[in-house]
Amino acid sequence: MRSSKQYVHFKLKGLVIYIFLITTVFSQQLNAQKLEGQNLPKVAVLGMFHFVSKNNTVSQNFTEVYSERRQREIEELVASLRQYQATKIAVERPYRTEDELNQAYQAYLQGAYDLSAEETDQVAFRLAKALGHKQLYLVYHPVDFDFERLQKYARQEGQDSVIRKVISNAEELANTYDSIAEEKGIQEAVYFLNLPESINKNHYGYQLLSELGDEHHQPGKEETDNWYQSNVAIFNNIRKLASLTNDRVLVIYGQGHAKILNQLVEKSPELELTSLTDYLKQ
Repeated sequence: MRSSKQYVHFKLKGLVIYIFLITTVFSQQLNAQKLEGQNLPKVAVLGMFHFVSKNNTVSQNFTEVYSERRQREIEELVASLRQYQATKIAVERPYRTEDELNQAYQAYLQGAYDLSAEETDQVAFRLAKALGHKQLYLVYHPVDFDFERLQKYARQEGQDSVIRKVISNAEELANTYDSIAEEKGIQEAVYFLNLPESINKNHYGYQLLSELGDEHHQPGKEETDNWYQSNVAIFNNIRKLASLTNDRVLVIYGQGHAKILNQLVEKSPELELTSLTDYLKQ
């Protein structure tokens, strides 16, 4: 009979295998590999902490965007992102239909809409206008992830230490973001969020949550599975959007999704992943 430690190790090993299969399934569908020099649609994922927070495990303190300083910083961020020369801009929130999204965008182009504090308005609308885009695209998919369920289970089963580690990890990331945003501005904070180590740190929280459970119940694994499935659906929306070889798609999405979305784009033989850090570094 396995010890509890051996059992957890076995379940985590199974989760790693599952993650590997998810990130390679699209490559297997085409049974192909990317060829060096092949002209593929390019996709760049801009991970964001939502300006208007939010339904997150931990939220950053910085949310104010209307001051003269913050408006100037947002304009600087837009100018840097413009260098990527996106042909399509895809967003997550707060709009839930593409019609609703583009009604607001068209009103903005006509000077009949005041930008909300959401990053879709503040960043995507301004950038799309600067690039002369006629529309934006919605790649949102509902996320099936019940953190409150995991918190309740952890309290009942004496596994609160896992939740504390998750929250501590998230607070470290949010606090660093806040500090950079205050001292150096929005662009430096967004640059920090999109560094591989920051993306990995956020993703680590989901790996920690997969530990919750016992021999009979594995709610941590179940919710982590749900998280991955939601991100695969988001990726599928991105893949459909990047349909032309000269497409340069910019995806503006919550930073917690960046790890999986980047992996799926990178592993797809149909797409080329582009990093934005060179454009963001001041």
